[in-house]
Amino acid sequence: MSLAAIYGTLVGRYRFRSKLLIGSSFFCTFLLLLASLLTFSVTVTACTPEPGDDALTQNTRVELVDWHVSGLWVINCPVCWIRVANYNNVPIKDVTIKYQTFDFDSKPLDQGTYTIDGEVGPGQVKNFIEQYVGIVQVESDKIKVELATVHPGDGH
Repeated sequence: MSLAAIYGTLVGRYRFRSKLLIGSSFFCTFLLLLASLLTFSVTVTACTPEPGDDALTQNTRVELVDWHVSGLWVINCPVCWIRVANYNNVPIKDVTIKYQTFDFDSKPLDQGTYTIDGEVGPGQVKNFIEQYVGIVQVESDKIKVELATVHPGDGH
């Protein structure tokens, strides 16, 4: 085989591969665009919390009974004992609390929300122990908990 034939074969293969690369880069760009669009749509629609019932929320109280940080220096997760009092005539569920942590000098550190899994009957008080509410900084010495929203219980 002559040198020109070998060179022509190599150039032919290179041209074929460059066309394949151009075609596949379009395909990769399309997949990247599609993945971005799907990610955006999931984060916008699935991560927005459902609004609670204002009347039920007004007649509900939460109390932080005790707390400590678990997994010190590794996970740093506040473990809370939360008492929920339902002064409504219907059961409530999905009690969502807002929490904020502070350091020793009362400087704000972390904040977040947590939804308690469980139902509280009408006119009842229920204790929810060992509630791992989120990840916080290791310097967290104080925590503030307040009620955000509640939803009607099952069957209402």
